[in-house]
Amino acid sequence: MTVEDRRIAGLSGAVGALLCLIALAMASMDAHAALIGWLAAFAFVSALPLGSLCLALTLRTIPGQWREMLQPQTDLVALGFPLLIVLVLPVLFGLPDIYPWAGGAELSGFKAAYLAPAFFAVRTLVILCGASLLVIALRRQPPGRAALSVFGLVAFVPLHGVLSVDWLMSLDPKFHSSGFGLYILAGQVLTVFSALIVFRLPGRGEKQIAVLGPLLLTLLLLWAYVAFMQYFILWSGNLPPGVAWYRQRGEGGWAIVEYLMAASRLLPAFLLFFPPIRGNRRFLIALSVIVLFGSLLECAWLVLPSAGAGMGLATASFGLALIGMLLLYPSAIFLGAAAVAAKARRRRSA
Repeated sequence: MTVEDRRIAGLSGAVGALLCLIALAMASMDAHAALIGWLAAFAFVSALPLGSLCLALTLRTIPGQWREMLQPQTDLVALGFPLLIVLVLPVLFGLPDIYPWAGGAELSGFKAAYLAPAFFAVRTLVILCGASLLVIALRRQPPGRAALSVFGLVAFVPLHGVLSVDWLMSLDPKFHSSGFGLYILAGQVLTVFSALIVFRLPGRGEKQIAVLGPLLLTLLLLWAYVAFMQYFILWSGNLPPGVAWYRQRGEGGWAIVEYLMAASRLLPAFLLFFPPIRGNRRFLIALSVIVLFGSLLECAWLVLPSAGAGMGLATASFGLALIGMLLLYPSAIFLGAAAVAAKARRRRSA
């Protein structure tokens, strides 16, 4: 990274930190609404390190051309876990203002023990710190040895499900879906893969495009399958908590958001079935931008309906926090890469 890149990263980090502080300051007006907006932004940004780690583990487990193209980028983006740990702190300190179960709602049995605020915070921090250490360990793994990647992937999927249930599904403690964690994971991997295409594809050759297009189509179809199956099982089973959860997100203006979110995934998937589009750089970047827009809508659709009467403030907090977090991310990656490089130099000199 050049001196100019460092300066830009530092400036973006400073502006991002300021915007995040403004978003948090809104909690003085309505803590519940402001922190709901923060959680929605956090849900989107968390896809970058979490989705990248999932891809990094998969790339090291399954050989192919995609490993050479994507592994350096996924390893770099996954260095954002320390930032994620910092960004989750307002959620942990604001649990009573965000989640009904932490604010006095009565729970019984296993839910009461599992959703204890202290246990919630410990789970979150332990998993994120463990993921951060796994990222460092992966970079030290010798080429051709996939043992750590295999065991890491086996552990990552259920632990990611724990985070998905804790952060998002528990916004409604009555709602339960066994496939919710997989649904969130599919969306996060799709998000980071689309982001990699948008920011890394312009310099790629035709051979790389021929690989990335079908992969994007595969991830879109995976997300569509998981999302539809969750909806179908809950709705056809006429399970009241599940029906109520979808109804809250399918009424009024949220119905429009729901349709736009679905269209932003299904339309690109349909177009990617055509080889001329799938193999065209400009089309692939444009479709990836649409997918990213859909991911943004999805995070809002998942979280913001819980804001209730404070929807306006929650939306403002969401926008400010989202821009701030995204501006902070390049600085986090730069610091992470610098720390890893410094450790590598110390090992070589030892």
